[in-house]
Amino acid sequence: MELYGIYFAALVCFNIALAAHRHQTDKHAPLQETLALPSSDSKGAASKFKREYFGLYALVMAADWLQGPYMYTLYKHEKGVPESTVASLFTVGFVTAGITASFVGSLADQYGRRNGCLAFCVTYGLSCLSVLSDDIFVLFVGRALGGLSTTLLYSVFEAWMIAEYHKRELSGCLSLGSMFSTSVTLSSIVAILSGVIGEAVVGYTGTKTSPFMAAFACLAAAFVGIQRFWSENYGDEATKKQQTEGGIGTLLSDRRILALTTTTTFFEGSMYLFVFFWSPTLISAHSMANAETPLPFGLIFSCFMCAIMLGSMIFSTVKPENARDAGHLTLSILALASWGLLIPVLQRSEGATFWSFALFEMCVGLYFPSMSRLKSEVVEDAVRAKVYGFMRLPLNVFIAVALGVTQDGDEHRRRVFTTAGSLLLVAFGVVRRYL
Repeated sequence: MELYGIYFAALVCFNIALAAHRHQTDKHAPLQETLALPSSDSKGAASKFKREYFGLYALVMAADWLQGPYMYTLYKHEKGVPESTVASLFTVGFVTAGITASFVGSLADQYGRRNGCLAFCVTYGLSCLSVLSDDIFVLFVGRALGGLSTTLLYSVFEAWMIAEYHKRELSGCLSLGSMFSTSVTLSSIVAILSGVIGEAVVGYTGTKTSPFMAAFACLAAAFVGIQRFWSENYGDEATKKQQTEGGIGTLLSDRRILALTTTTTFFEGSMYLFVFFWSPTLISAHSMANAETPLPFGLIFSCFMCAIMLGSMIFSTVKPENARDAGHLTLSILALASWGLLIPVLQRSEGATFWSFALFEMCVGLYFPSMSRLKSEVVEDAVRAKVYGFMRLPLNVFIAVALGVTQDGDEHRRRVFTTAGSLLLVAFGVVRRYL
């Protein structure tokens, strides 16, 4: 516990140092041309909108992050579920997320984004309550509801926010880009706090179901807040008639899009496998050190979230000017991420394993803004939504197949990390060749 407390403090110091460096750089940077100052009424409207959205967004993200560090260890160690069955539980979640992604957004557009957000609170709340049961069928239903909830979380909330932003005509006093930036920063901060709080409630109650109950409380509060403070908005029917042709043809004919699809599949697939395997790998390294104290999973999770935040701040510091710069940065990310997954195979000490995983998580923080920049340059606006959907299809297949062949034991985990690290090097070659 004390060792991981030191690790956490070191990562926090890294973030503070980088934030201070950015502040000094921005302070001495030349002044940029700015928009006309908004009126006090406009600023008041913008502040109200941010309070309404981010206050409840923080609750739903807390509900999601509170569960993350304990999902595997709850099933495996507290409920005694075999590792192959745990993999099946995770697979059901990913398969459900992939299936529902094809129609959940359309339903939210038709019947209301706020209703979609309320549906998220209900389905995710039921998923949290499912862990109170030891019945394997109930656990599988809970994971299916979790997959549906993940699709809702990463689609309807942002859709509601963008539509409401335009409906309230806030463009003159509030940047939509700043809303996205704040969302990422807030999510990272909530994740760090959730890890610390989750560790505290597990220590107090003695059971790993307690973070799920804390998440249920957050979802209940978010449901009430959304119902009371958010207005309803709907999709534009005209947009549903667009993009009827060309999506799949564009995907299959443009090698740059195929390169992005390959990179997305291998990197994000490796990331999801990492989520499944990091805790048993650290447990194994911890036991090899003959340590008697249990691992502080919540604190370790907070360390990883600090690493992700560090990566996102590094991206903001680097500020790639164009797609070529983003492509070069992506090459570095893929190479470093590969090492982050291969080091635990080559060096199995607990310290080396933890810091290699922290390196991988830093790469995750760098990867998402870099990949978003590349996709914005490569994919045409006319087919963006459809192509983005096609790009995630092989990712879902990759995860489902990988988790479907999961076995117990250190040897299998070493094979997984070796394969994932090698695929990241393949992605490195693809990006270097086509992007």
